[in-house]
Amino acid sequence: MINHVDSDYAFFISALNDAESGNYFAQRDVGDCYRLGKGVNQDFNKAFYWYYEAASHGQSCAQKRLGDMYANALGTEQDYKEAMKWYKKSADNGNSRARFFLGVMYHIGQGVDKDYETAHYWKELAAEQGYGAAQFCVGLNYSNGKGVAQDSQIAFNWFSLASEQNHPIAQYNVGLAYENGNGVDKNLNEAAKWYKKAAYNDDYLAQLAYAGMLAEGGGVKQDLEKALVWLKIANEKQELADKYKEQRMFLRKNRTPEEIAKLQEEAIALKQMLELRKPANLFTVALKKADNALV
Repeated sequence: MINHVDSDYAFFISALNDAESGNYFAQRDVGDCYRLGKGVNQDFNKAFYWYYEAASHGQSCAQKRLGDMYANALGTEQDYKEAMKWYKKSADNGNSRARFFLGVMYHIGQGVDKDYETAHYWKELAAEQGYGAAQFCVGLNYSNGKGVAQDSQIAFNWFSLASEQNHPIAQYNVGLAYENGNGVDKNLNEAAKWYKKAAYNDDYLAQLAYAGMLAEGGGVKQDLEKALVWLKIANEKQELADKYKEQRMFLRKNRTPEEIAKLQEEAIALKQMLELRKPANLFTVALKKADNALV
């Protein structure tokens, strides 16, 4: 049986040899290995170097990842204008994720003046390429009328596309649309179905909404025991999520390497705790006993 560690190391060595020979795809792969610590010790500075090599020769994925490095101060100083430059190069080369992040930068005004219409333009290009996160955001724009004329039906269509890709917040919004008859005919059974999907995908608001429908018997058989289980899952998940976000904020401040390493360990531990509290693992027995509807 092949050892994954040995396999990762062999991949890294092979990619490094090709990268040093000028192969742009291999240079991107070496950057990935250093960024992820796959087959080699994690080193953001070296990841940045190899991404830059590949990006400078037009490799679109490397251009996008170089934008990420600049945006998140990984292996280089944070520079949103440089991030924008590399996202734009990658986007012009057809990279859907770069188009999405370019839209995000225009939306929040990082490295460029805030411009909702341009933000929507880039996100919609990414959405049309099938990128789920972009499909959700385009749905949100149509729902809120931000950067585009408000249209609940078009919003619902985009939320539905993202939902089919298992995007939890989009699934919640599909449920919300069915519950309120917003952009689609009101249907509490469909609302409960999509709230449940999103709840199992760990969406906090969907967990609360599904608990409410179970408690009231709306669109699903009333089950107070199961409603309480979902409320407990949602509350514990939210407490951990708040603590995880707090640790992430600490990491953004100027810290010594030792402090960063310690905080990263704590953040990773909290993230792992969040994973353990997904419905697939938390209160499994109670859920299996109670879960007789919409299976």
